[in-house]
Amino acid sequence: MGVRCTLLSMGRLLGFDVGAQRTGVASTDDLKLITTPLTTVDTPQAMKAIQDLIQGFECEGFVVGVPMLIGGGSTDSHPHIERFIQSLNKAFPDVPVHLVDEGNTSWEASAIQRAGGMKKSHRRQKGSLDPIAASLILRRYLDQSGPLG
Repeated sequence: MGVRCTLLSMGRLLGFDVGAQRTGVASTDDLKLITTPLTTVDTPQAMKAIQDLIQGFECEGFVVGVPMLIGGGSTDSHPHIERFIQSLNKAFPDVPVHLVDEGNTSWEASAIQRAGGMKKSHRRQKGSLDPIAASLILRRYLDQSGPLG
């Protein structure tokens, strides 16, 4: 009986919690074991910010959170997310884009802030939830895709 060896690819994933005004950004480590909230960027300038972010590492893919309603309808955020995905595909044609349900990630991010002892004044700052929600979106993708992606 032979030994099966699987090589893990050594590129990071970037995750996004897209909004009309702001987009939260998170990253995995090279082994795709850990997700880390990075920053919040203005959605209209997101492609430039993403280009700047990926200068220092190999980006293996993008993960975008999309609200997936039980009834199959769309939300007010769908048009912004669709435009964002189209912009990603145009700006980075060789980088695959994966979609994952973003349901409740903002609520979970708020709970994480409270559990971590973040002061209410900091929690109320615009954009403070977005990178945490993006990190949760990445975590969901990793959990769904299994240990080898």
